Amino acid sequence: MRVLIINGNRERTPQTLIPIGACCVASAVEAAGHETHFLDLTFSRLPALPVKSAVRRIRPEVIGLSLRNLDSCDAVTRHSDLPEMRAIAAMCRRHSDAVLVLGGPAVSLAPASMMRYLDGDYAVVGEGEHAFINLLRALEHGDDPATIPGVSRGGAAAEPASPIERLDTLPPVDYSRWLTLRHYRAYDAAYPVQTKRGCRFGCSYCRYPYLEGRRWRLRDPEQVAEEVARGAASGLRHIEFVDSVFGLPAAHAVACCDAISRRQPGVALTTMELNPTACVPELVQAMNAAGFTTVAITAESGSDAMLAGMQKGFTTGDLHQAVQVLHGLRAQKLWIFLIGAPGEDEDTVRETARFIARLPAGDMVYVTFGVRVLPGTALQQALIASGELAVEEELLQPYFYLSPRIDAVKSRRLLEESGFPALRFVTLHDSTHWLLPTAQRVMAALGMKPPYWRHLRGMNRLRRWLHV
Repeated sequence: MRVLIINGNRERTPQTLIPIGACCVASAVEAAGHETHFLDLTFSRLPALPVKSAVRRIRPEVIGLSLRNLDSCDAVTRHSDLPEMRAIAAMCRRHSDAVLVLGGPAVSLAPASMMRYLDGDYAVVGEGEHAFINLLRALEHGDDPATIPGVSRGGAAAEPASPIERLDTLPPVDYSRWLTLRHYRAYDAAYPVQTKRGCRFGCSYCRYPYLEGRRWRLRDPEQVAEEVARGAASGLRHIEFVDSVFGLPAAHAVACCDAISRRQPGVALTTMELNPTACVPELVQAMNAAGFTTVAITAESGSDAMLAGMQKGFTTGDLHQAVQVLHGLRAQKLWIFLIGAPGEDEDTVRETARFIARLPAGDMVYVTFGVRVLPGTALQQALIASGELAVEEELLQPYFYLSPRIDAVKSRRLLEESGFPALRFVTLHDSTHWLLPTAQRVMAALGMKPPYWRHLRGMNRLRRWLHV
């Protein structure tokens, strides 16, 4: 069949992202023998125009529209991606009679609602490499797709596709086959690599376990190292491990780092999802040898009460242990905190401030205020049970919970009064500032090392000087 895959994500702050999911599915479609085309809208100013041109030129039989985000996830400057996605879907409908299949994380969160909103024919829920191929086979042979795991039709609910057990059997992804990498190099985008899929944690606000399954499905460390080597040869200057949780299980993470270090790819490594319970000396040594230059640690709170309420699966004792162990990691560290979940008050914010005060002055702190309530999470169910959220609320539009016991402005002041260097504090709103894309290109031209959040201290100083 003639298939067009469209990457609909155009968000480029706080960083430009390579569409790993859409490229994985496109690679699987091509490997299955279908005529495969790819339209990347990341850098399109008026995305409807290239969509119109592509569907008229290619005349696809099936269009796969991939949606990464529902919105900006910023409670301060709320911006929904859905109106633009609806315009793209409408353009596909207007200029093509192709079957429209929706996919990607945003669709998997609420497939029935998304199909109604975007007028899709089918939705792929969860991992798409097998489910989408099975759907194409059914359409090609005139079979009923209703029984295909992970495929939703006509607004009906569907469970995610069965997790792919042997990840190393999936076709390798050549991003240069689908993307114009020079555009991504201009913004120093990271080359994405997964060491595994799945998540054993049960955070109250997160849907990763639903989308990827609750078991770790591990890739062969040697294949991970081979992919890192391909990333190094691509011209992109750093590799980002995009596992839902990095570092667990520890033995596998160490094995991946050891395989990478043996190859000495000479490229900077990073991850934004280092779990505090993964921080053990053996992993730190392996990460140093592999070449990690930056890591983000998902601490979320310095209060045991809040960590328990968010069902994080670790305590402040684990956080303090992680601080000690990470002294030995030769990488810039960014600690991530989430303020405002149910139960948050001034006392718990002060507990977080006291924890931040003990962090090394060379580390950085990233804070978000308010929790994006996603469909199907424990947080959604708790808010419905308490009467704070209507049962019929679909949550497609930005909906944030901020504890009524705190104020975001006062909370930020309490955190900054901890004594931690103020210029090393970054909020989600700071990292989506309009100045950032321009600064990214300037820093890339100057040869400054990515990822660019490591330079946000200088960005904060520049913004203060420019009064923007």
